[in-house]
Amino acid sequence: MYTKEQKEKLEKVMEVFGDYMKESPYVEVVWSEKIGYIFLNVDKKHQDVDFIIPLDCAETLCGRLCYEVAQDVLMLTGNDHAVREADPLEKAEIWRRLEPYLEQLPEYRYLAEKMFTSEE
Repeated sequence: MYTKEQKEKLEKVMEVFGDYMKESPYVEVVWSEKIGYIFLNVDKKHQDVDFIIPLDCAETLCGRLCYEVAQDVLMLTGNDHAVREADPLEKAEIWRRLEPYLEQLPEYRYLAEKMFTSEE
Protein backbone atom coordinates (compact mmCIF):
# COMPACT_ATOMS: atom_id res chain seq x y z
CA MET A 1 0.00 0.00 0.00
CA TYR A 2 2.95 2.37 0.64
CA THR A 3 6.55 2.17 -0.36
CA LYS A 4 9.04 2.48 2.47
CA GLU A 5 9.77 6.07 1.39
CA GLN A 6 6.08 7.04 1.22
CA LYS A 7 5.43 5.64 4.69
CA GLU A 8 8.47 7.43 6.13
CA LYS A 9 7.32 10.73 4.63
CA LEU A 10 3.79 10.30 6.01
CA GLU A 11 5.15 9.45 9.43
CA LYS A 12 7.45 12.48 9.36
CA VAL A 13 4.47 14.78 8.71
CA MET A 14 2.55 13.07 11.52
CA GLU A 15 5.49 13.51 13.86
CA VAL A 16 5.94 17.21 13.04
CA PHE A 17 2.21 17.93 13.43
CA GLY A 18 1.85 15.44 16.31
CA ASP A 19 1.09 17.92 19.08
CA TYR A 20 -1.32 19.82 16.84
CA MET A 21 -3.22 16.63 15.96
CA LYS A 22 -3.32 15.56 19.58
CA GLU A 23 -4.72 18.90 20.76
CA SER A 24 -7.17 19.46 17.90
CA PRO A 25 -10.75 18.40 18.59
CA TYR A 26 -11.31 17.93 14.84
CA VAL A 27 -8.30 16.03 13.51
CA GLU A 28 -7.57 12.33 13.77
CA VAL A 29 -5.31 10.10 11.70
CA VAL A 30 -5.85 6.36 12.02
CA TRP A 31 -4.31 3.26 10.50
CA SER A 32 -6.33 0.72 8.53
CA GLU A 33 -4.77 -2.61 7.64
CA LYS A 34 -6.86 -2.52 4.45
CA ILE A 35 -6.13 0.95 3.05
CA GLY A 36 -3.40 2.54 5.17
CA TYR A 37 -3.55 5.92 6.91
CA ILE A 38 -6.88 7.74 6.99
CA PHE A 39 -7.56 11.36 7.93
CA LEU A 40 -10.77 11.85 9.90
CA ASN A 41 -12.48 15.17 10.43
CA VAL A 42 -14.20 14.60 13.75
CA ASP A 43 -17.35 16.22 15.10
CA LYS A 44 -16.57 15.65 18.77
CA LYS A 45 -19.82 17.28 19.94
CA HIS A 46 -21.95 14.73 18.07
CA GLN A 47 -19.39 11.92 18.35
CA ASP A 48 -19.37 11.54 14.61
CA VAL A 49 -17.02 11.81 11.66
CA ASP A 50 -17.79 14.59 9.19
CA PHE A 51 -15.57 13.23 6.43
CA ILE A 52 -12.78 10.79 5.70
CA ILE A 53 -9.74 11.22 3.45
CA PRO A 54 -7.62 8.18 2.57
CA LEU A 55 -4.01 9.38 2.71
CA ASP A 56 -2.21 8.34 -0.41
CA CYS A 57 0.89 10.42 0.32
CA ALA A 58 2.51 12.85 2.75
CA GLU A 59 1.58 15.78 0.53
CA THR A 60 -2.13 15.03 0.99
CA LEU A 61 -1.75 14.89 4.77
CA CYS A 62 0.41 18.00 5.05
CA GLY A 63 -1.92 20.00 2.82
CA ARG A 64 -4.89 18.98 4.91
CA LEU A 65 -3.16 19.83 8.18
CA CYS A 66 -2.12 23.27 6.87
CA TYR A 67 -5.74 23.84 5.90
CA GLU A 68 -6.92 22.79 9.37
CA VAL A 69 -4.52 25.26 11.01
CA ALA A 70 -5.88 28.00 8.73
CA GLN A 71 -9.45 27.03 9.60
CA ASP A 72 -8.62 27.30 13.31
CA VAL A 73 -7.59 30.93 12.75
CA LEU A 74 -10.73 31.71 10.75
CA MET A 75 -12.91 30.16 13.45
CA LEU A 76 -11.20 32.29 16.11
CA THR A 77 -11.83 35.46 14.13
CA GLY A 78 -15.45 34.46 13.63
CA ASN A 79 -15.16 34.70 9.87
CA ASP A 80 -16.89 32.07 7.79
CA HIS A 81 -15.05 32.47 4.52
CA ALA A 82 -12.53 30.60 2.43
CA VAL A 83 -8.84 30.72 3.33
CA ARG A 84 -8.14 32.48 0.01
CA GLU A 85 -10.36 35.34 1.26
CA ALA A 86 -8.41 35.79 4.52
CA ASP A 87 -7.62 39.40 5.32
CA PRO A 88 -4.01 40.49 5.99
CA LEU A 89 -4.29 39.99 9.77
CA GLU A 90 -5.75 36.51 9.33
CA LYS A 91 -3.04 35.61 6.81
CA ALA A 92 -0.35 36.83 9.18
CA GLU A 93 -1.75 34.69 12.02
CA ILE A 94 -2.09 31.64 9.78
CA TRP A 95 1.55 32.00 8.70
CA ARG A 96 2.66 32.53 12.30
CA ARG A 97 1.00 29.27 13.31
CA LEU A 98 2.23 27.30 10.30
CA GLU A 99 5.84 28.48 10.41
CA PRO A 100 7.05 26.04 13.13
CA TYR A 101 5.74 23.12 11.05
CA LEU A 102 6.97 24.42 7.71
CA GLU A 103 10.44 25.05 9.09
CA GLN A 104 10.62 21.31 9.68
CA LEU A 105 8.86 20.45 6.42
CA PRO A 106 10.12 23.07 3.93
CA GLU A 107 9.36 20.81 0.98
CA TYR A 108 5.64 21.37 1.64
CA ARG A 109 5.67 25.18 2.01
CA TYR A 110 4.09 25.49 -1.42
CA LEU A 111 0.96 23.76 -0.08
CA ALA A 112 0.43 26.53 2.46
CA GLU A 113 0.99 29.16 -0.22
CA LYS A 114 -1.51 27.40 -2.49
CA MET A 115 -4.27 27.69 0.15
CA PHE A 116 -4.42 31.43 -0.39
CA THR A 117 -5.13 31.10 -4.10
CA SER A 118 -6.99 27.79 -4.38
CA GLU A 119 -10.70 27.62 -5.16
CA GLU A 120 -11.23 24.89 -2.54
